[in-house]
Amino acid sequence: MDEIIKILSIDGGGIRGVLPATFLSALEERLQHTTGDENYRLANYFDLIAGTSTGGLLTCMYLTPDDNNAIFPKYTARQALEFYFGYGDSAFSANTGGGFHKYSPAGLEAGLNKFFGNLKLGQLIKPCCITAYDMLHCEPYLFFSHRAISDPRANFYVKDVARATSALPGIFPPATISSLADRKRTFIDGSIFAYNPALQAYIRAKTIFPNAKNFMLLSLGTGLPATAYTPAQLEDTSEKNWARLLADISFSAHSDMVHFQLEEIFKGKSDSTYIRLQPSLHGLNKEMDNVSHENVMALYKAGLDFVNSNEKTMTEIINLHNNSPL
Repeated sequence: MDEIIKILSIDGGGIRGVLPATFLSALEERLQHTTGDENYRLANYFDLIAGTSTGGLLTCMYLTPDDNNAIFPKYTARQALEFYFGYGDSAFSANTGGGFHKYSPAGLEAGLNKFFGNLKLGQLIKPCCITAYDMLHCEPYLFFSHRAISDPRANFYVKDVARATSALPGIFPPATISSLADRKRTFIDGSIFAYNPALQAYIRAKTIFPNAKNFMLLSLGTGLPATAYTPAQLEDTSEKNWARLLADISFSAHSDMVHFQLEEIFKGKSDSTYIRLQPSLHGLNKEMDNVSHENVMALYKAGLDFVNSNEKTMTEIINLHNNSPL
């Protein structure tokens, strides 16, 4: 069998990133058990990782190199999960100045600086694809670590990349950052066009590995509400209500459409695998910014239940660990 290119894609979703982070922490631990290597990491398994917003943050953490070894991951998947426990509340610090955006970016930026320091995008240990939207040029923008290696115009500090992909309007203000070539851009969250970045991840993998025939794409959601809107919600004509409804509909519709497209793409590929896992939000608070201890723990428990309900899929993923090209 030809080598299988393994891709990981993680949706946006704010604090609900706890859900995929819990699954991936369990996956890494089981890969360590399978390989007999306690130092085995997700970055050893996947050949490309993509993320939007909270998924972009996780991508950066999984691919951050150790301070003393440029090809060994610094953080475990468990440490990435613990970011939400240790920095969730400080990241969402109220914007006392008022205005459209609920939170000051100061707390988030402090956390990002602690984890990434002056690490550059081109130093990440595997290819990545992280989404943002360029407000100055009115176009989607994709941060590619493999491109950043040779092009300073595409190279940014990782802390700035994570800040850019997390700048969801209404939550955090836009992020104005500069590349290493001093090109300044202003970004908002990539959820605007790629709440589910799995299709961009697949396209990029096809570009990076042009001779590859077989792919495994694992796409992880952060949960979407499955309940129908009530008549009262639909009859409420306030701007606030409809802004919320349209945001929910946009994220859900985009995620579902990407899933449909990838199902069609992979349908005829007998030696390739597409896996989409979307946790249930039943009984959970769906808000992206509810960082109360009670909510974070509820998300974590739901993440553990999600792991248990996907044992068969977890085994399927682990069984591919010997077929990596990198």
